[in-house]
Amino acid sequence: MPRRGCAGPALTAVLAWLCATAAWPVPAHAEASVEFDIASQPMAAALNAWAVQANTQVFVDPGPVAHLIAPAIKGSLTPRQALRALLARSRLQVSQGTNGVFVIKPRPAAVVAQQAPATQSATPVAPPVATLARAPLTARASEGPWLLGLLADYARDNGRATGGATAAVAGEYFVTDHAAAALAITLPRTHSFEVPASAAAAPHRASARLQSSAMTLKYHFAPEDRWDPYLGAGFDVTVLSAAHGAASLDRVTAGPAAEAGINLRLNRQWMFNATLSWAQVQPAVGVMPSQDIRIDPVQCGFGFVYRF
Repeated sequence: MPRRGCAGPALTAVLAWLCATAAWPVPAHAEASVEFDIASQPMAAALNAWAVQANTQVFVDPGPVAHLIAPAIKGSLTPRQALRALLARSRLQVSQGTNGVFVIKPRPAAVVAQQAPATQSATPVAPPVATLARAPLTARASEGPWLLGLLADYARDNGRATGGATAAVAGEYFVTDHAAAALAITLPRTHSFEVPASAAAAPHRASARLQSSAMTLKYHFAPEDRWDPYLGAGFDVTVLSAAHGAASLDRVTAGPAAEAGINLRLNRQWMFNATLSWAQVQPAVGVMPSQDIRIDPVQCGFGFVYRF
């Protein structure tokens, strides 16, 4: 009978010890190792790559990491070891919430000033939650701010004026993630138009070669998506040369221009482009008195664009 009385408290103590051991957080060195391969790159992109390879979730404010470059990380490491290596040369700290999300934020100023280079003490942490969260970078940050395109271009002129086919070279620079400054230059092409009657001559057909340069400001509605429509407005400068049948035809004319188009993403850098544009081209002809010729071409273009 006395032995039976001792067995109860002993069994209770063993069960309590087992429960306490099972509930104790797993130390950092007990995390499963992962083969990391992260190149040296902007910190935001490196943290995004870490989240994908660690198969976990991370939250970071883009402001404090905007100008930071992360070191290269490669080898078999636990997710926490890899994350500490990425942040080793920065003034950033990591914490983990009760939901398993890793949060990256700047260290408080007082902590940064007083922090000594002593080794950090190991603090037991809860194992990461196996969830995937990717905060995609904008196209301007990940693929570059420049666009360069080569297009086949066809012009349909106003009224009885007629244009033709040519080629165009277009370039854009993204000032912001959505707004871009653009320049499109067409190769010279011959346009035919009607010269109105005057005191010196009856109405007749004439022609000239036109070379246009359109400078516009564009707004891209979805630069990160596969389909990216855009609108643009600006001004056009057209140079006329090799005129036939038009005396005293203006050599240079300028006017407003507008454009609408869409980019279809083929891969990370290449896109297919379709565009529709209009420009006011109204050179004066004749001297007694001079009269404006309305050419005002509507141009349709198709081609390929490279982003870098």
